[in-house]
Amino acid sequence: MLLTQLEYFVAVAREQHFGRAAAACHVSPSGLSEAIRKLEVELRVPLVRRGRAFEGLTPEGDLVLLWARRMLADHRHLRDELDLARAELSTTLRLGVIPSAVPHAADLVTELIDAHPLLRVEIRTGLATEQILAGLRAYDLDAGLVHPVDATDLALTPLSRDRLVAVGLPERFEGVGTISGTDLAELPLALLSPTMQARRDLDAAFADHGLRLTPRVEADSVEALVDLGRAGRWVAVVPALEARARPGLRVAVLEAPRVEITVALARLAEGPRSPVAAAVVTAAAGTTGRRRLRRSAGDPAPGPRTRTGQQQSDRGCG
Repeated sequence: MLLTQLEYFVAVAREQHFGRAAAACHVSPSGLSEAIRKLEVELRVPLVRRGRAFEGLTPEGDLVLLWARRMLADHRHLRDELDLARAELSTTLRLGVIPSAVPHAADLVTELIDAHPLLRVEIRTGLATEQILAGLRAYDLDAGLVHPVDATDLALTPLSRDRLVAVGLPERFEGVGTISGTDLAELPLALLSPTMQARRDLDAAFADHGLRLTPRVEADSVEALVDLGRAGRWVAVVPALEARARPGLRVAVLEAPRVEITVALARLAEGPRSPVAAAVVTAAAGTTGRRRLRRSAGDPAPGPRTRTGQQQSDRGCG
């Protein structure tokens, strides 16, 4: 059994298409298909249901997929351990980030690169907490910035709590520093998509007060919501950290209900901590300390920005 065979098999399971999997692995479709057939012969079970095209995995294929992902992750962690022994951690960290945690990701990446100059980071944004947790469990992500959940297979490190605020042009909140839920519900709103935990927390808080929000626009990006608020037609509800230091925008703190969201660093709890996971945990501790210092000094700046990577494309083989 070769690691490349496992990489090809995992790629087919992920892409659900032989051609796309072959392109991701930089091999011909016939070469990829032949490698998987050899793996099936060696394991003496069919792994893929084939017709004119990919039709899914067999029950045996589903079982092998779990082990293949773990074996590839262990191989990657071994390479990372050897890199760390040479004091040159040079792997790629795959980080999933919920929309409301993008500023935290920027701080985290800065701390990581300062400590490990050879480290590369791939940030996947626009994901819901559930998608990030699924990526962790499939060994497709190394860590994630999420809203906390109860899960025994995950290790969570709380990073911050942030209030939700309303943002729009100054004329929307003339002379107003706060806004009630009743008043907010009357405005043309731009909110996060219902699949996002921050949106569900917002809806639940309003329901507890007998209120219901009916947005005119929904988005899976906080940055998009801020831009909609800047356009003047809508009022966006975003984390306070994202609303600060935005020229031309007025911020109104949401009261009655007061809604806070928590961001945590998530990683798999099972087995020994990989070098890249250990590096992320250390960096998270550093960013949390610096953020406290900034707040105690009255500095509202959200920290350095970084370009985010694509969510699904260019993910490579395996």
